[in-house]
Amino acid sequence: MFTDTQIDMLINQESISSEWPWSTNDERVIDRHIREIVAEVRQKLRVEDKTEFAHYCSGYASYVDCWLYRPDDEFRFEPGNNYHGLVVLFSRLSSFYVIGEGKKSWTETIGGTYGGTYLPEFGFVDDIHHEAVAGLVPPVTAILDDRGLTRLYQSDLDTILPLDVGVPTILADEVFRHFDALFYWED
Repeated sequence: MFTDTQIDMLINQESISSEWPWSTNDERVIDRHIREIVAEVRQKLRVEDKTEFAHYCSGYASYVDCWLYRPDDEFRFEPGNNYHGLVVLFSRLSSFYVIGEGKKSWTETIGGTYGGTYLPEFGFVDDIHHEAVAGLVPPVTAILDDRGLTRLYQSDLDTILPLDVGVPTILADEVFRHFDALFYWED
């Protein structure tokens, strides 16, 4: 999928896309663009989101973790704020994205604490089982494709990196793949 040069660039937090806004290599510009895309998805599909732009409050994430759901019984897995959702990982270093499924729960307190049941790792890509979440996939990918983004699938990212290539991530255990070079979180 990626050349050795592109892998090196990704690991060094450098954009591999010549398209705007990634060509700027300016995180503020890229994140603003992703915010606009998420707002469009919310408006057109009448979904809610919990999107993480702050690198999980520590370190560096090479992606934006966007979690989309509807606050209704179709998405709820337990009473209260406990929902299945569609996860879109937007690369900050390219025009690529991947999707998967994850659950989140939270309480209505000051600051609103919440937790998720997924980590963005290789096995999570394309792993969607909940019917309501699966129903979001076609319209979400249509919007993202119209915005010039390209969806990658697990089969696109399964190439194993050479053993001497280190990826600054806490999301992968043993073997690094092209996925890990594109979507990593350094805590």
